[in-house]
Amino acid sequence: MGITSEDAIRLSRELLEQCPMNKKGVSRLNYCRKIIEEGSRVVKEETRTITLREAVEVSLRERKGRRPSTLRELSYVSKRILQSPTRIASMQLRSINASHCEEALSALFTTPRQFSKGRTVLHSIFACGERHGWCCSNPISAVPKPRLTEVEITPLAWGKIEKLLNTVQQPTHRCLAPVVGLMLWAGIRPSEAQRVQWEDIDWEEEVILLPARHSKTGGARCVTLQPVLKRWLVKVCGGRRNTGSICPKSWNYRWQKLRSEAGMEVWQQDVLRHTFASYHLKHFKNLVQLQIEMGHSTPDLLRTRYLNMRDITKEHARLFWSLRGWC
Repeated sequence: MGITSEDAIRLSRELLEQCPMNKKGVSRLNYCRKIIEEGSRVVKEETRTITLREAVEVSLRERKGRRPSTLRELSYVSKRILQSPTRIASMQLRSINASHCEEALSALFTTPRQFSKGRTVLHSIFACGERHGWCCSNPISAVPKPRLTEVEITPLAWGKIEKLLNTVQQPTHRCLAPVVGLMLWAGIRPSEAQRVQWEDIDWEEEVILLPARHSKTGGARCVTLQPVLKRWLVKVCGGRRNTGSICPKSWNYRWQKLRSEAGMEVWQQDVLRHTFASYHLKHFKNLVQLQIEMGHSTPDLLRTRYLNMRDITKEHARLFWSLRGWC
């Protein structure tokens, strides 16, 4: 049995000491059996676990309601983690510690941003394991977060804004004009703008409603329909008379072709959102309102990454939000 006779006697005595001397209707033997059964059940419950590979499968299944693009990214990063040469994939979830996690991530993700993304995904897998009782803590919490250096994104220069808006009004690109307007004058992300419906625009209240399912961060927000954007939408496609998706089919191909014809082959992701933020603060001078429009929980991200008003003049900011020239 793996224990000596002396150990067995010692355990028996300790067990008997836990039993009451006079338990009416219950023999001391049956009481001891009950203690053993309950103790065995608790030990099994406390030690049950699965491998990291199995935990990944469960974690992805539980997120099947997320957006397809989110699921693809989660699946890709999770599978990368399982390919770690440290063989963490076959380890029991309960036996994995912070050192195992850090070693696995370092072997796969060579840049701070990649490491951070891998760390976030692995954290969610262990959180799933905690909910199911397959581990008693999340070892990723002890893995230091890498320091990320934010890349400065410069808003579009005034000449490029004019070139983009003039090009998108040409017959070939006109179907893209509403989406470009949403990104430029409402700060809506490209991925969000592709999901906006005409019905999400409240023309009377002059707001654009972004449901949680459309938002990148998963939180609903309400963006002001500025007069310049309202007039732009009416001008380029009749605006309020439309229904269905604002974004045309073959968006990625059309968007790339528009930028190319506007002389903008080099393009920074979300530059129109950054342009919106910088021109908004320059003209309206209201950081709290801008924070609400952007959907940020605090103004910190705006201060550290978004706001870059170098070379933006008051006159250009005024023209940016005016109806003259665009509409």
